[in-house]
Amino acid sequence: MKTLALTLFVLAGSAAIAQKHSSINRNINDDGKTLSIRVNGTVDGKPIDYDRTFDVASLNLEERNALRERILDSLNISMPEPPVPPVPPISSVPSIRSVPPIPPVPPVHPDISVNGGSPSMVRIDNDNTLTEAVGGKKPFTKEVKYDSETGQLYLRYRLTKDGDDFTYERTVDAKGKTQQERQRIIEIIEKEIGVPAK
Repeated sequence: MKTLALTLFVLAGSAAIAQKHSSINRNINDDGKTLSIRVNGTVDGKPIDYDRTFDVASLNLEERNALRERILDSLNISMPEPPVPPVPPISSVPSIRSVPPIPPVPPVHPDISVNGGSPSMVRIDNDNTLTEAVGGKKPFTKEVKYDSETGQLYLRYRLTKDGDDFTYERTVDAKGKTQQERQRIIEIIEKEIGVPAK
């Protein structure tokens, strides 16, 4: 057991010693006329201090790159990898530009009618919303909204029953129903809750 532990310790120690360690600071300037290379640091525990300037006015770009690579290779240093450009994040939300604009909807002017007879009644019909206010001995208000997208029929009644104020609200699924079928549903509900006849 001791020999196994000693063998593992020796292998781990030799692996730690065999690791390559380098700390390098490079500065390479090439303006087309002069090539300046400055390298400071350590490679495998050996200090490096290199500072040279070369006249490269008569060399083309390929020759200048080859000279730079030979110098760095002689110092046992490779050229750094060019940085990878960042990738923009992928968004699951469509951009604002890709969504077509919604055309404006012209305003719908409600139809308002007032019955001057007894009992007085005000009726406002605005597309899919109907509001009625009926006066007289048994006054009440009625609001009917129909959402054609969801098929929901919303009803709200306010009236006085037995001397108490009474509010009744109900949402009915009327998807696929015609205007006449929806009107029949409204009449049945009005009869159930005791809305006075007009």
